Amino acid sequence: MLRVVLFLQVLTLSLLIGAGIYFYNYVQVINSEIETVMSVIQDIQALLPKLNATADAVSSLQSQFGEAFKTLSDLSLFFNNFLELFSQLQGNS
Repeated sequence: MLRVVLFLQVLTLSLLIGAGIYFYNYVQVINSEIETVMSVIQDIQALLPKLNATADAVSSLQSQFGEAFKTLSDLSLFFNNFLELFSQLQGNS
C-alpha cells in the first residue's frame, strides 16, 4: 500500500514538474513574441517623424502646384481674352 502511495506521489510530482516546464516554455515563447512586437513598434516610432515630414512636404507641394495651376489658368484666360480682343480689332479694320 505504501508503494502505491509513493508511486502516486512521484507521478503527481512528475506531472506538476512537466506542467511547470510546459508553462515556462510557453511564457518564454510569448516573451520573445512581445520583444519582436516591441522592436517593430520602436521601428515604426522612429519612422513616424520622417513620414510626417514627407506628408507635410507633399502637402506643401500640392498647395504650391495648385497656386501655379491657378496662375496658369488666369494667364490662359488673359491671353484668350487678349486674342479675342485682337481678333475683333482685326475684323473692324
